[in-house]
Amino acid sequence: MEVHHHPHVEKKNFKEYFLEFIMIFLAVTLGFFAESYREYSVEKSRAKEYATSLAYDLQKDIVMMKAEIFEMTNITKKIERLELFVKGKKINELTNLTLSAYTYFDCDYKPYTWSRATLDEIKNSGSLRYFKNDSIIMKVSAYDAFTKHMDEDFKGDVGRNDRVSEKKNLIVDLSYDFGDSIQFAGMNPDSLIRLISKKEARTQKPLQLLTRNINDIKSLLNDYLTIKAQLDTRSERELPKVIEDASELSGMLKSEYHLK
Repeated sequence: MEVHHHPHVEKKNFKEYFLEFIMIFLAVTLGFFAESYREYSVEKSRAKEYATSLAYDLQKDIVMMKAEIFEMTNITKKIERLELFVKGKKINELTNLTLSAYTYFDCDYKPYTWSRATLDEIKNSGSLRYFKNDSIIMKVSAYDAFTKHMDEDFKGDVGRNDRVSEKKNLIVDLSYDFGDSIQFAGMNPDSLIRLISKKEARTQKPLQLLTRNINDIKSLLNDYLTIKAQLDTRSERELPKVIEDASELSGMLKSEYHLK
């Protein structure tokens, strides 16, 4: 009967166990730091990409808002001209021709075309956390909220313009034969009156106002003045504030991430 001899296994002392523990600990720790550094590098790179794209979008928004202000200012000037024309006049001093000419404009301005692609991606993906500067995070959130507020204001302005158009249709006979009416949109009232007068003399009898009540016209003017007040608020207070915020945020992003 054979006898099997088991190899002798030396027992490790405490020092060897401790060294093994240290080696494993260091390996795990270095791996953790390496992974953390990799994530930090990725987040830092993504933050700079978002900052670059967002700063570019903000500059486009600023150009768009300045164009909106210009358009709103033109509308309010036309309303002021209408107010000066109507104010103090009696019903027999107003004609369908003159009132048509002085109300021959829309109070609509173009919808805001915010460059929101980067901002929406940052929000929806949770990437706002990549920005480590709390001031930038707060500015981004505030800008997002204010632009949405402006969109709500736009809806209200559209509603007011629709109502004034409906009321004008009950007061002014608009059945002039303008042909291509787009060419008359930029005319001042006096030029438009001369043009309509010539066309009327050749093609039709002078059209009459649809009301003989001066209060109807005063009510229409009041609606126009309400629109003017709203547009003044947009062009003189709200949009300049959004432009200022966009400029500040763009500057902060460029400074924080060393953008050109």
